[in-house]
Amino acid sequence: MYFAVVKLSFEAATDSSQDRKDLRQLTEKIRARFKVCAAACNDDPEGTAIAITALGSSEERLSHTLDAIAEFCETSGYGRILSEQTLMDHLDALADFAEAAD
Repeated sequence: MYFAVVKLSFEAATDSSQDRKDLRQLTEKIRARFKVCAAACNDDPEGTAIAITALGSSEERLSHTLDAIAEFCETSGYGRILSEQTLMDHLDALADFAEAAD
């Protein structure tokens, strides 16, 4: 099992209540369509961003899902993605990290 944490940063938008509402609606659509965790990050210094966490049975399948999410965001009309930061690893690596921290 693989896990991924992704941060998608969008073009800077005005900080209006409508933009926050649109971003919240986009994260809800992402959660419903792709069965992942998604949350808006309005305090990002680069502008508006979405944080996404996901699980997948293989690295290839998880990469495909993340690519589909990025494409969905681009075509949603919310805004153009400026940057994408991804951390992907096998779930066992997380357990090894937790044991090393103890």
